[in-house]
Amino acid sequence: MTTISQLRDRLLEVFSEKQADVLAHVVIEAHDDLVTRADFHELTGVVRELAEAQKRTEARVEELTDAQKQTEVTVLDLIRTQQKMLIRLDRNDGRTFELLLTRHLPAYVGREFRRCRVIETAELVDSLEGRLPDAELDDLSRSDVIASARDGERQVHLVVEVSCTADADDIDRASRRAATLSRAGLTAIGIVACEAMDIRLLAHAARAGVRVLLDGRFVSGAA
Repeated sequence: MTTISQLRDRLLEVFSEKQADVLAHVVIEAHDDLVTRADFHELTGVVRELAEAQKRTEARVEELTDAQKQTEVTVLDLIRTQQKMLIRLDRNDGRTFELLLTRHLPAYVGREFRRCRVIETAELVDSLEGRLPDAELDDLSRSDVIASARDGERQVHLVVEVSCTADADDIDRASRRAATLSRAGLTAIGIVACEAMDIRLLAHAARAGVRVLLDGRFVSGAA
């Protein structure tokens, strides 16, 4: 006769410890109460079916777990793809806005700066060789737009940083590059041209001496 301990050990191969304990006691008690061997075999068959059903359930759970992992990977891939597309769209929007700004800059700044003319940045940088360190010339060459204009009676250069949504870095770049031209002996004004900007940055722009051209209109002045 199989003991409870032996039966429990066999059941532990499939069931949890608690389930194995209960089933082992049920089987032994049922065996003691049953009259015929056929009845006992029927009971053990039920237990076997339960064990097989348990295995199938565990296999299904593993399949569902794997499917969930694959779904999570697919979702992450879709998110990454969407992020890349948004980055590309932002870059395209930025380039489009820069081209539009370059073409219409004289009209945008015409109320405050007369005779505005966009100039080739590379030519201006070449003309300043020997007057400024190479690092400053390299930085100046990355300016989005540089133009010459009249501010009242004085000739000035407008150093424009273009961004769909401007941030503090745009302001700092415009200020730094205008200062570079000033060190070369040219009168320069930094400008940030944008379609949107956090209103809290306007004070930062004023402190940095940078004008803000928001949606085609100056909204912040600099001393």
